[in-house]
Amino acid sequence: SVAASVPKEEAPVVEEITTEEEITTEEVVEEAPIEEVVEEAPVEEVNEVSVSSPVTRQVTKSLSFANETMGIKLNSENLLPKWLNFSFIVIPLFILVGLISSSNTQDCGERGMLNVDRKSQEAVNCDGSPYEGRGVAATNTVNYIAIGQEVYAGAAACAGCHGGGGGGGVGPAFIGGALYTTFPTCADHTKWIQLGSAGWQAEVGPTYGAEETVSIGGMPGFQGKLTEDELYAVVVFERVVFGGGNTEEVLRDCGLLETDEEEVTTEAISSNP
Repeated sequence: SVAASVPKEEAPVVEEITTEEEITTEEVVEEAPIEEVVEEAPVEEVNEVSVSSPVTRQVTKSLSFANETMGIKLNSENLLPKWLNFSFIVIPLFILVGLISSSNTQDCGERGMLNVDRKSQEAVNCDGSPYEGRGVAATNTVNYIAIGQEVYAGAAACAGCHGGGGGGGVGPAFIGGALYTTFPTCADHTKWIQLGSAGWQAEVGPTYGAEETVSIGGMPGFQGKLTEDELYAVVVFERVVFGGGNTEEVLRDCGLLETDEEEVTTEAISSNP
């Protein structure tokens, strides 16, 4: 009976051991996936760092390059070379000196400006020598040209648009044959100055001159603003000095110089009783 009781007590011990082994096995099985998760986590973090790092560097470089470029454009003080800036001052000075020297070296009394003697009120050449006209010794020749120059530079202010030497500006030029090309006759020239562009368009038409230039306005009319002598004087002055016309021919064309036939007729009438 004693021997039979011993095996009965050992049976539960075996069962307890078996139970512990099973529990241990289960714990090992359950811990295995936890270790795999821990190993995979660093792999994902390494991939994210390697991808994001180059992108951040590229953006930083592009921004710094843009800032440098903008800085050069905005903060640059000398956009043009110094010699080019200096030329903007020197070149106009040379042009101004050339204009002054050329105006003083024109053919005085022929195609250049005349001066008026303050004492005698007669026209003289640019160098101060007496102006004798071109092929005529009539006393009124000098008077017309002298008066015309005063009107051109003063009352009519023609020089403001056509230039002091007739070279043009806002208005057309008179020199180089341009005046006679536009107005071959004194009559058309005088009428244009009388009416101006507005009066010419209303009375004559939209074009003026021998080449039928379209009038775009801007020429003032001087009828009523200048006396008849002043009007003819400025026409004679422009045609002789700027146009290069012969003084006697200009005066005759404008009706300011008596012809030989008129002189003969006048003498014949005066000789009759």
